[in-house]
Amino acid sequence: MVRHCQCGYTCGIKAALDRHLAKFAGTEFEREHGPSLPVPSLPARGVRSAPLLEFGKDFYESSLCDDLSPITQKGSPSDCMGRTSTMVTMKPAMADSMVRLLLVRHAQSANKAREPGCPAEADPGLTELGFRQAAALAERLEKELRSVKLPHLTLVSSPMRRCVYTIRPAIQALQPQAEHALCHGGSYEFGCAGKVHPGSSLHEFLQEFPEFSPVGFSPDGFWDYQGCNDKETEPECRARVMRLVSWLMEIARSRGGPRGHTIVLVTHQTINDLLCSILLDGSAAVWKYGQIRYRLQNAGITEVFVAGTGEARLGVRNDGAHLLSIK
Repeated sequence: MVRHCQCGYTCGIKAALDRHLAKFAGTEFEREHGPSLPVPSLPARGVRSAPLLEFGKDFYESSLCDDLSPITQKGSPSDCMGRTSTMVTMKPAMADSMVRLLLVRHAQSANKAREPGCPAEADPGLTELGFRQAAALAERLEKELRSVKLPHLTLVSSPMRRCVYTIRPAIQALQPQAEHALCHGGSYEFGCAGKVHPGSSLHEFLQEFPEFSPVGFSPDGFWDYQGCNDKETEPECRARVMRLVSWLMEIARSRGGPRGHTIVLVTHQTINDLLCSILLDGSAAVWKYGQIRYRLQNAGITEVFVAGTGEARLGVRNDGAHLLSIK
């Protein structure tokens, strides 16, 4: 059986993609869900349809009228990993009627620069390149979101340092109100908490990052791990991200309104992939760790529009235009 690389990047090369597509060709998985790994060399084309997500009810298909489709820029270049270099320009109807969710993967982790043989840190910061990526992201978001009037903007980070350091420059540039710069205790990377390691305490976090308002932490003041294993399992991760989605739905319901709302969520490749599976595919059932379907480069942006009902549409995918000049 072909093993997925689990790195989030190597799978994007054509040879690896061909192997992965061949693995699922003709299987029950493909018959039910279609090709499991869309060709990453193709840029996102418009907005993809998605099921209506309502908790406690069945998932069922829905559709939006044609005037909600975005206006995409022609000739958007992309590379072999599906990275596009232009952001979608939305029609006003879409911007006003839905919450705009910008999913961002953290900038390059400091673990990427560790010496050979040195163990990886459990909660690393960023490399020098990572800090440059974070600065470029902040400049991009400041330009992109300067027209979004507060309080119609919320910036959210994983409690892990590499995510906090990624969003910090954007918070400094955009100056959101305190209740709109949040750290969500349930958005940490898969497997990074459990009974043995509950994550950093809320007290420790706020001492280091006082500009954030915490949400979604456990009653004991640690990350949102609600399982019973030494290390988080895949089913536990699915349940956790469903709680995160439920919270996002509440943000959509309470802050969306006629003017819309923009949420920037900085988290991890695995969590972004699972979030997209739930929001856009309507289920976490087909998600498997390492079999990445919604790839996102470091400090890249994937855009999802979410209605208060849970109806979701995919906008731009894996956008890294702001990173092209970084070396």
